[in-house]
Amino acid sequence: MLVFEEKLDHNIAALCELVGGGENVMVHVKTHKSAAVTKKQLESGVAGFKCATLKELEMVLEVGGKEAVLSYPLVQKSKVERLCGLVKDYPQGRAYAIVSAPRHVELLGAVAQERQVQIPVLLDLDVGMHRTGAPLGESSIQLYRTIAAQQYLEAAGFHVYDGHEHLADAAQRAAAAQRHIEEVRTLKGQVEAAGLSVGRIIAGGSFSFSYYARAEGMHGTPGTSIYWDVHYGEMMPEMPFRWAALVLCQVVDRYPAEQTITTDLGVKAISADPPLGERARLVGHEGAQLILQNEEHGVFKWEGEMPQVGDYLLAAPGHVCPTTIRYPGSYVLDGQGEVVDYYPHTARDRQ
Repeated sequence: MLVFEEKLDHNIAALCELVGGGENVMVHVKTHKSAAVTKKQLESGVAGFKCATLKELEMVLEVGGKEAVLSYPLVQKSKVERLCGLVKDYPQGRAYAIVSAPRHVELLGAVAQERQVQIPVLLDLDVGMHRTGAPLGESSIQLYRTIAAQQYLEAAGFHVYDGHEHLADAAQRAAAAQRHIEEVRTLKGQVEAAGLSVGRIIAGGSFSFSYYARAEGMHGTPGTSIYWDVHYGEMMPEMPFRWAALVLCQVVDRYPAEQTITTDLGVKAISADPPLGERARLVGHEGAQLILQNEEHGVFKWEGEMPQVGDYLLAAPGHVCPTTIRYPGSYVLDGQGEVVDYYPHTARDRQ
């Protein structure tokens, strides 16, 4: 896996410009899982970070992140104990948990009391994806009250993810985000009318973060924009991001009569969750189509003059986030194509 430094720096700057400043976003680290990239984002002035795992949270706190959200509800006592340990070990950082069910609150509250640790908590809201989150309305208000009633928990705001809104049309994306913004603001007013405060609202994903980032009192949560990939690039060609992370692969065989080449770009080398033909684009040869993939092999249909056995190619992932975890780190290239650094994928392990 290769990271192109100039494109990475461009994506960080473009993100900040798009949302009116890094202070309007809490960026997701799941895409890169790298302490080195986290430091770059921190230097750009982002408000904070969003994490999917405890290892990611630990990485963010270790490099000096002031705010970080663990955006995965915890239901194992051992994980809550580790969360409490991180809160104690890094008092300079404000680490939020999320909850969407009474069981989450009960477990967090009990372990926080055992460990004598105060934990800020965001209520996870379901705005239509039905993956995690409490439905908007009286039940979510009651759950927020339950958080506030816990001695060692702080009801600190809302977490909102609208991952079901995969809309290619920019006007439709904006309308969907605005609808959710208004729903969340209504709930915020109801919670505040009940005498409780809503300190933080972090919302959105790679499709919608910019709308929330520009909404008063909210923070957007971009992820994929740091590296960008084929899927988001094709769905949102108007976005200012570039492919910054690519996979180096090599031609291991060729079949001129079939007009196919075989590469070492198997499912162990690049994310296999998109449909077969959308898993990779070969840079400079975007017309080549992936037609067969096994563990170690990727076969492409080729038009025109074919590469030779042994030739190297660069592949842009269809989905870059799960591609990252296939590698212990990324080699960093400068504008002249020279390897200038190596970024370990610090939070690769799911702990």
